[in-house]
Amino acid sequence: MPHSINKQRFISIGIIFSVIILATIFSLAYSAKNFDTGFISIYFNRDIQHNKTKLPRICCLILTTPKYFLTRVKALNETWAPRCDRYFFITEYDRTTMTPEQIKFSEQIPIAPIKNIKAGYYHLTQKSNLAFLFAYENYLNDFEWFIKADDDTYLIVEHLKTFLSKQNSSEPITFGYNYKRYHSGGASYVLSRESLRRFYEAYNDPASKCAKDGGVEDIEIAKCLRTKGVYPGKALDKENRELFHPLPFSHHFMGFFPDWLVQRAENPLQAHYNCCSTQTISFHYVTPEEQYLMDFLLYRARV
Repeated sequence: MPHSINKQRFISIGIIFSVIILATIFSLAYSAKNFDTGFISIYFNRDIQHNKTKLPRICCLILTTPKYFLTRVKALNETWAPRCDRYFFITEYDRTTMTPEQIKFSEQIPIAPIKNIKAGYYHLTQKSNLAFLFAYENYLNDFEWFIKADDDTYLIVEHLKTFLSKQNSSEPITFGYNYKRYHSGGASYVLSRESLRRFYEAYNDPASKCAKDGGVEDIEIAKCLRTKGVYPGKALDKENRELFHPLPFSHHFMGFFPDWLVQRAENPLQAHYNCCSTQTISFHYVTPEEQYLMDFLLYRARV
């Protein structure tokens, strides 16, 4: 019982902490003389962006599992996921192991009809492989870009589309948070249409030796893509601030960087107002409660 109470207190403190930080950004941005509202007033500039530029069509592939249907998946389905031009949850689906509530909810969300997905963290490589194969076989010509995200990723879709509108989907390139030679899987990463085509070619080419399962998902996908000349691009703004983020917003803002991130990061880590671009695209390890919090402050709060 004490452990449960402490856990609830920890979650509450984290949410309150995030509210304070985001509220501070709103306040400071509003009081600045020449501020950029890109990160704050998405609601106001969304229509303007659509009128100025023809934004690319994107397909979002979100990895999850049935045990998170009523928490993480529900939060994504009620916040950012529907802003993708099309989105699918990539999950194993065995009704014999699911509760009635999970089954009922699953009938209301877009689950990709992929068979033989193995359950478990150590099969994420297989799950990502099958997601990209599904996208290639069914939607290659319908979208310019294909995004792989996790069920604890928060994605600002308008910023993603704006960024991708300046890129060429016919080039063999990917974008995300850059570790050394590969992208963070949790921060989400994006394959161009040409990259997806080459992934399919590599996956079916024995000489490429693409891992069908096992290993570390983001590393294995990157290795597979490299066999066909697909490499990660830069996802930084003009001030060299990151667009994709492998940690929650509060961690990046306060500079709470774990040793593994310090060792893996391709670019120098920055905190406070340099932590994140005003056109930030994603954060990782975002709880369901924080998904709703972020969505409210970004899309509904007015200054």
